[in-house]
Amino acid sequence: MGIVSTKLRNSAKGQTCTFQIPGVCNHDPATTVLCHAPSEVKGMGVKSHDFHGAFGCSSCHETLDQHRVEKWEEYFYWLRGIQRTQAYWQEKGMLIVPADKTRPKTSSKIMPRRFPGGEHDPRTGEVL
Repeated sequence: MGIVSTKLRNSAKGQTCTFQIPGVCNHDPATTVLCHAPSEVKGMGVKSHDFHGAFGCSSCHETLDQHRVEKWEEYFYWLRGIQRTQAYWQEKGMLIVPADKTRPKTSSKIMPRRFPGGEHDPRTGEVL
């Protein structure tokens, strides 16, 4: 059994389908659920982790579950759906990503001045 999160599952309600498969998607938020992507955890009667899911309408979900598109298309739509869904969760504070603090970039073009004959006092210009 994968990791279950009721909050992540419930967050799909009323959302736009993140797969949006052309010619398949019904664009009906009322049918959107959290669709579980294929993974090492998923198997017969076992779903993958909820954070390996994407918001999908009933039509796109059925198409992907029944493998009605080419394998490369399936991979593309799963990746796009998961990326869009995880971006939504991160924006809403439901998926926390420990990011590095931003630091001011130092310019590699600005080098400290070097004076022939030794170090100089930057205030007076005198040789130290």
